[in-house]
Amino acid sequence: MLKKVFLFPVILLLVLGFSSITSYGQFGETEEEFEETREAAPPPPPPAPVYPPYHGPKKRIAVTKFLNKVRGVYGNWNLGEGFAEMLTTELIKTGRFIVVERQALQDILTEQELGQAGIVRKETAAKVGRVLGAQIIVRGVVSEFEMKESGGGGGIGIGGITLGLSTSNAHVAVDIRLIDSTTGQVLDSHNAVGKAESTGVGVGITDGDVSFGASGFQKTPLGQATRQAIQDAVRFIISRMEKVPFTARVIKFSGGKVYINAGSRMNIKPGDRFYAYSRGEELIDPETGLSLGAEETLIGTVEVRDVKEKFSIGQLVSGRGPLKRGDVLRLR
Repeated sequence: MLKKVFLFPVILLLVLGFSSITSYGQFGETEEEFEETREAAPPPPPPAPVYPPYHGPKKRIAVTKFLNKVRGVYGNWNLGEGFAEMLTTELIKTGRFIVVERQALQDILTEQELGQAGIVRKETAAKVGRVLGAQIIVRGVVSEFEMKESGGGGGIGIGGITLGLSTSNAHVAVDIRLIDSTTGQVLDSHNAVGKAESTGVGVGITDGDVSFGASGFQKTPLGQATRQAIQDAVRFIISRMEKVPFTARVIKFSGGKVYINAGSRMNIKPGDRFYAYSRGEELIDPETGLSLGAEETLIGTVEVRDVKEKFSIGQLVSGRGPLKRGDVLRLR
């Protein structure tokens, strides 16, 4: 009896004395359970990423639901939706992109029967991009999502909870592809990776599921590795999108005025100048059905004079018109 009385305060001191991230059971945790564990051994919050200021035009992109290729316990989690939401949120934070609303994207994917497993086929990606007005479609695959633990053996059990020293190693990897919404071709790809490790008092919990938005999950090694992988993916997208010229389209050309499908929401400002190209017939590969592009003829330069929230009005200041609906404008 005296032994038990003596052991209990020792265990409490162990739990309170370690501020490192707790390790978890094999099957995941609920948000409620995460909160309980966090109180036992609160870890330091992960640093928020800082993105350089950006004042240029925002490019419009779409993020599809990730394909989950993880097997085992974590394969049952809704990783595809969770990763897509996290990536969307992080891309918006950069201030560089207009991200297509997830519901609008899902509606179109469902109509075109692309929603199954989050797959966007090359021959239909172009059609989806045109409907959404996106320049680039981001497709992701969750290839690795795991946490391994070592130590913790011989822990002291109280009321069904096992306490002991353990080391947790989390590893997350996602494959990102950037797809040209005009041609459906893959422009670039990247394997984004995140890793995290912690050593401390392990509190094992072995049932339930987890919410990606739960503060407890974000502070676990697995949550931190996920955040690192997403940030790696964002850095890749930013660097590659800098090479993709900003484009807009002519809504209509009337009375010398050029109506443009980009406004203040996309950081368009009075005085911005675009090269205007008359777009010819789209060339479709008869075997694959993919767009091979179209002939474009430089017409002149358009200068923005008036900016609304969703569109702007410009004037053809050089060259000869007329322009027509669908013609391409590229920022000078």
